Amino acid sequence: MANQTYRVLEIIKRFNQGQKVCISQLQNEAMWENKSEKTIRRDLDIIKAIFPNSFHLISGEIGCYKAITNTLFENIINDKNLSLLTQTLYIAQQSTLFDDLNIDNSDKKILHKKIKESRNIYLYKSKPFENRLESMEIFKGLERAIYYKREITIEYETPNSNLESITIKPYKIVFISENFYLASEVENMEYKFSLFRILKIKSLEYKKRIFKHNLEIVEFINDIQTPLAKYRVNYKEHLIEVIIEVKSQKAHYFKNKKFLDSQKIIEIKDNRDIIVSFMITDIIEIESFIMTWIPYVKVLSPLLLRDEIEKGLINYLKIF
Repeated sequence: MANQTYRVLEIIKRFNQGQKVCISQLQNEAMWENKSEKTIRRDLDIIKAIFPNSFHLISGEIGCYKAITNTLFENIINDKNLSLLTQTLYIAQQSTLFDDLNIDNSDKKILHKKIKESRNIYLYKSKPFENRLESMEIFKGLERAIYYKREITIEYETPNSNLESITIKPYKIVFISENFYLASEVENMEYKFSLFRILKIKSLEYKKRIFKHNLEIVEFINDIQTPLAKYRVNYKEHLIEVIIEVKSQKAHYFKNKKFLDSQKIIEIKDNRDIIVSFMITDIIEIESFIMTWIPYVKVLSPLLLRDEIEKGLINYLKIF
């Protein structure tokens, strides 16, 4: 294989690895020893001839090149997915994600530019990402434990601000209701499955034991609709169907949006009221949601849920 072929393949390899290629630096390496700048530019020209849009000159750095990445944005920015892109970039900026990725400054400038442009269109009133340095360290530890299926012991902050030590089998990090949760199997608690809010995990310790996934729990995690979901063995046999009637004034909200994945419109009445059904694991999952729509919704079944909501309303009126 000719020397030039070796040199060209080495440059391509570096571009593929996201490395910056500078002519002045190459001249200090054995493969390009005694090679002139003109010779190295010929190597680059060969790559450019075969892959015309594969790399570009780095702005502000003489004789330095890297693989083109900004074409990614040119290809995906359109009316259909601009919303998803800007939200993803916003989440990345709210965290220390950029600090943890092998991205050079020119790529970071591209990302920040797109975020800045999105602010001319979008206004975010809440931050969906848990932006705390200690949380990011916890995230990294949880990712490793999930990947290698390692049991861990976590120090978890309880509602009364005490720390509780819990040994768990971590399955997946779940983003739901604008918070990150750790979906876990827990054998030494009342519930075999629990969602732990990651912001409340103060430390973690790896255990020697590895574990196998309970396939039903894996399926349950994929079916979770709210942080209040309750797992029990053979959970699908214990699902509760909730049926509500929605007045016509608010029916369009339920037609245009699924508030839970299981939501189904099962009837549209002559007066334009609609009948909607949900499948849930426990009535606590949906009780507060229904309360927010009163007086435009009525629970048709189960009766237990209707009674609980009536009691809640009566207690509220007694207080005020």
